[in-house]
Amino acid sequence: MTRFLALMVLALFTVPAYGMPQFLELYRKDPFRNPAVDGCNTCHMSPQGGDARNAFGQAFESAGEMITPMLRAQFPDRFIYPTSRVSDALIIHFSDPDRNLVVVESGGTKNLVDADKTAVNGTPAGGATAGQESIKVATGQLQGGSEVPVDEYAREGAFFGNTIVNLPNGKPQKKGGIDFFIGHRFSQDVSNAGLAGLFGFDSGATVAYGVRFGLTDRLSIGVGRSNDVSAGREKPISIGSALQISRQSFTMPFTLQLRGGVDGFDNFGLYDKDDNPVERFYSPWIHVVATRTFKDRFSMSFVPIFTFNTRDEERLAIADPQAFIGANHNNTISLGIGLGYRFRPTVSIVGEYIPRLWGFKSNSNDIYGKDQERLSVGLQKSTFRHTFELTLSRQEPMTPAQFAFRGTDTFQIGFNIYRRLR
Repeated sequence: MTRFLALMVLALFTVPAYGMPQFLELYRKDPFRNPAVDGCNTCHMSPQGGDARNAFGQAFESAGEMITPMLRAQFPDRFIYPTSRVSDALIIHFSDPDRNLVVVESGGTKNLVDADKTAVNGTPAGGATAGQESIKVATGQLQGGSEVPVDEYAREGAFFGNTIVNLPNGKPQKKGGIDFFIGHRFSQDVSNAGLAGLFGFDSGATVAYGVRFGLTDRLSIGVGRSNDVSAGREKPISIGSALQISRQSFTMPFTLQLRGGVDGFDNFGLYDKDDNPVERFYSPWIHVVATRTFKDRFSMSFVPIFTFNTRDEERLAIADPQAFIGANHNNTISLGIGLGYRFRPTVSIVGEYIPRLWGFKSNSNDIYGKDQERLSVGLQKSTFRHTFELTLSRQEPMTPAQFAFRGTDTFQIGFNIYRRLR
């Protein structure tokens, strides 16, 4: 009996993992199969098979170990079938040998259309209203049946909402679209606050809120306001616009957006100067936003930032000159770098870093001679058109001119709330 058990244990640990040859045969018999692809690494990570499944193998398993029209459309390298490119943003995949189903791809999102049952992603068409909604889904205007159930105008790749943390992510705004944003940055250092201070949630906060409106499919305008007082000036209002040059598609490798505007302190100088002798202070800014997404999961952004009139003459005259870096300049050039990874259909982890490349740099929390690192991370969770982001940041300001060059030497907790209203 002992020998029998030993032999059984030995057999269990020496029999190698193996693939399923019947699945390979199923693939080989597929009428749209790409003859250049064969062997165990069709589904597995190695040519020998028996190991972990690759992306195609995982999708095949998720499809019930069946080859479906959607599976073929998701992996065009493994299948050869007719396609029709209606436009740069719309492709129709005729990936069903029986010609009952088609896959409509718009903006990187694929939807299955059943012409026989008049249904999109299994949802049957109804009356006039339902039929219009089905058409919108098929053309990518809605994404309720897509892999990522988020309105395509509410995200850019792995970035949900309008921003990474503070940096813009390049997401376009369609004509008539309205976005709303609110952000909090709590003032207490996370490590000093600890659990007793709920990691800073018990402290006061810098708050910002704003709205963005699409004038056309390429041009939008926005306005935002903050109660920020840490720059020596109070309550900046930021007014700006964005020109959408391109959005990543089948023929365009990246999203490109040009943004420009001005931050005006003390509520944009909206007061009677005769009764208030404080000099009005304005900082124009320009952002060039370039975003590239890979496999709809990993996104990266590069945002050159040009900020003008960043030196506050009144504050410079009364402060210790050693507290200012680049005090002989009145403008600032920075480079925003943003990364995002979508690890769940509607959840991403993001981060950004904004080094100052040249020019003036000032912050009331600076250590003399030290240029603080503007580093932030966030966890984004989206529900179709609504995004909540928990942030950990070394920046309190959230208006475009200020986050380009102001930072702290501690991390503060905070959050962003984004909502696409229409």
